Amino acid sequence: MGCSGLLILGLVLNVAHCLETLGQSDMIIESKESITAVLGDDTYLSCRYLGGSQIQKAAWKRQVNSIFKSRALAGISGKGPFGNAVLSEPESLTNLTVKMNVSGVELEGEYICEFESEEEDSFASRTFVTILVRPIIQVLVDAETINGTHYQSVSCSAIGGRPPPQIRWLIDGLPVTHHLFTVNASTAAHSNGTSTLSSVLRFPTHLQDDDRVTCEVQHPTLPSPALTTVRVETYARPNVSIEAAMVQRGGTEFWVVSCLSSGGRPDADISLALNTDDELRRENNTDSDAQRSSVYLPATRYEGHNVTCAFVHPKFTHPETRVKTLPSFYLTGARLMDSGIKNGDLQGSDWLKLQEGQRDVVIGLQVTGNVPRYNVTCKKDDGLLPDGVELVDGRLAVQGPVEHRQAGPYECTFSYHHHRATLHFNITVNPRPARLVEPAIEAYWWRDGGRRVIECSAADAVPAANMSWLLPEGVSGDSWFNFTSHNGSQSVRGVFLLPACLPWELTAVCVINHAAFEKPENRSITLPMCARPNVTVNSSTDWKDGERFTTVQCSAHSVAPAAALTWRVGGGDDIISGLTETDVRDESLVCVRSSVRFSSAAYAGRNVTCVVQHPSLEQPENRSIHIPVHKAPELSVSVMRQQHSRLWLAVCECTAEDVRAHLAWVVPENVKGQTTLQSEFEGHATKARLTYQFPLESHEGQDLTCVYQLEHGATEERSVRIPKYRITAVRVLNHTTPLRSRSGAALIQRLSLEENQRNQKILLQVDGNVPQYELSCKRADGSFVHMEGLKMAFQAAITERDEGLYTCTASFYHHTAQVQFHVEVMCEEKLLALVSVIGTSSAAAVAILAIVALWVCCKIHRRTTFKNQESLSTFLMQEPGSPEGKRPGETQADSKEYAHLVSYSIVIDQKSTV
Repeated sequence: MGCSGLLILGLVLNVAHCLETLGQSDMIIESKESITAVLGDDTYLSCRYLGGSQIQKAAWKRQVNSIFKSRALAGISGKGPFGNAVLSEPESLTNLTVKMNVSGVELEGEYICEFESEEEDSFASRTFVTILVRPIIQVLVDAETINGTHYQSVSCSAIGGRPPPQIRWLIDGLPVTHHLFTVNASTAAHSNGTSTLSSVLRFPTHLQDDDRVTCEVQHPTLPSPALTTVRVETYARPNVSIEAAMVQRGGTEFWVVSCLSSGGRPDADISLALNTDDELRRENNTDSDAQRSSVYLPATRYEGHNVTCAFVHPKFTHPETRVKTLPSFYLTGARLMDSGIKNGDLQGSDWLKLQEGQRDVVIGLQVTGNVPRYNVTCKKDDGLLPDGVELVDGRLAVQGPVEHRQAGPYECTFSYHHHRATLHFNITVNPRPARLVEPAIEAYWWRDGGRRVIECSAADAVPAANMSWLLPEGVSGDSWFNFTSHNGSQSVRGVFLLPACLPWELTAVCVINHAAFEKPENRSITLPMCARPNVTVNSSTDWKDGERFTTVQCSAHSVAPAAALTWRVGGGDDIISGLTETDVRDESLVCVRSSVRFSSAAYAGRNVTCVVQHPSLEQPENRSIHIPVHKAPELSVSVMRQQHSRLWLAVCECTAEDVRAHLAWVVPENVKGQTTLQSEFEGHATKARLTYQFPLESHEGQDLTCVYQLEHGATEERSVRIPKYRITAVRVLNHTTPLRSRSGAALIQRLSLEENQRNQKILLQVDGNVPQYELSCKRADGSFVHMEGLKMAFQAAITERDEGLYTCTASFYHHTAQVQFHVEVMCEEKLLALVSVIGTSSAAAVAILAIVALWVCCKIHRRTTFKNQESLSTFLMQEPGSPEGKRPGETQADSKEYAHLVSYSIVIDQKSTV
């Protein structure tokens, strides 16, 4: 009876275990049916086993043909992972993803991914790999000339492509469609499965204006069409013209007629047409952008001739011509030019009147005609020119004063080869009148050492002029007048001396009186204001024997004379002596420097003034500098976390009047960190910022001290405390139950999620004093779970694939804590089955208890009474169910005692993974 009960109990537990396995999905392999790879690149063969069996071997194999498969190429066996030059080692037994080195087209084919479980079950998936080959693009340009027409051919080849590439021609970004272009294409197949496509674009050069041609190659291996642009030769229409210029060679004039072509490509063919059999000199010149074809024509022989230039170029539909007609020369007459001398006319002859004693007389002669040059000869009274009259550069010039003997008729003849013209004119000389001669007046000024000199002159006057000065009120100086005479004329010169530097602008007036003047003539001379000195003041400080000293320097750049510099303190009459030096830059520029040095404490809070005196200043100029009161340095420290670094940052800032900032962090020698010092000046103060970057674990819970050392030895210190952080635990806030071992010990917490339900969340809590932390959760296979703050969010519907062990980790720098828990997925069918099993198990347990109780009662009534409880107890412990152990004559009292001893406890331990 007892064995039957135990069999029933085992059967019930086995049924419960079988029901637990309900709802598991079939084994799945996740892979791609086909992959396209490019020769020379790397690709990945992905294959993952998603089933529940324990995999002991996995491998990639190559399908050679429909019957045989090659040996394993890469995978994981009992000896560990393996691979070869083509396939890399996989990641794990269930993730057979490998990197494939696509080194040849022979690798194309079908690959098999196989998994073998511990139960020796085999699971496989097939992936077909297609190999593409990227073509090599070559573009060449060739040219040829056929029947005088220049053609160009552009060849574009896409070599070794798989599948065959496509080629298209573009000009100026548009496909080639014009009938002027011809395209020939050819394809060649290779033994390795690749092919080469060649396309040739041919066109006449003179009809193509774009200098770039583009070959567009399209192929699946190219992310976008490959554009290869080459430069082709183009023709440009030239600018053509004809010009003529006259030159003189060996005393003979020549017309140089030139045919010009510029900006053309290629060079034009130039011919010069001239209806003559003469042997003429010709010249042809060509530079980078222009052509010139010239011919030299004697000017007199080719008067009125037409010269034609013919230009032939591929851009011309017919030859272009330019015609130049050479001029015919003539010489019709001559006349006197207007030279400011009074002219007259008497009986067809020109009369020229001159004044006796007149100087610098030039009689201009002008011809009427277009001859390039001419010869001129002049004579007087049918003889030579008189003394004092010469023919210079085609003009008659009277040397010296005009005299009576130079009067009379003159004849000038003009000739150019066979062209001639004659000019007759008569010169009369009027006697010199007795009259006044006005003076020539000049006024100017200049510098002479430390003075300005004003000079005014009235020269060559008859009689001598009178001169005087008009000056502004309050201006005085030395002056004098000099008188000279020459050839009966009188000259007077007046000089006035003034200081070299004045603080205002001055105008002096020279007044000249003369009998020939209706009123006095005035000449004004303005002397500019003297430039003010350029004054600069600067200061510097230094320490000596613990005492601060200030040096103030004042400099004045000015024109001569040098400025005078003195020093005053405050607004009173306190005068301090300085060291002065003078530097003369040149004759007019002077630089004066003066410096004083004193204890900063003596004049702290007061102004030190440099007083500048100079003739250009109406009042002395003051330049002051304030001596500040020395302040103690301001020192502050702080510490902060950096956003994009794991290092903390300690900042020590100091504001002091020191020239240099002596800052340092006090850290142990064995601690490594990085310090950076930045300094800037604001007036007389220095702002320094010393930073120290360190890992948190180096100084956590400690004090960091910044020390500032003054130049005279004193120090200032400031400290900042580095916080002490901790993370004590990560807890699950959802309802959990302990998952116990067979011995009853609690191993891990577990919680349940409902199957096929979306947006289920597991709430977490991090205990500690850290200001913030990073929280992440991952499954047993290492994949991470989506987090929403402190919640694990299962956005998709829950399946049995979400069941398993989860680990959540909270971290803050080097502080970490984690929690592990087991997630179970419950469905309605599994819950009903579990309830049924529990109900059945409970009913079976109650029935067994009833049978055992009934059996015990029957035994009690048949058992004899023992004399003492110890023997009965001992007997029951040895043979509780044996018929030989019964004792007759049992009383009612003994029955009560016996019932007290035989109390039973039946416990059914049912374990489930749900």
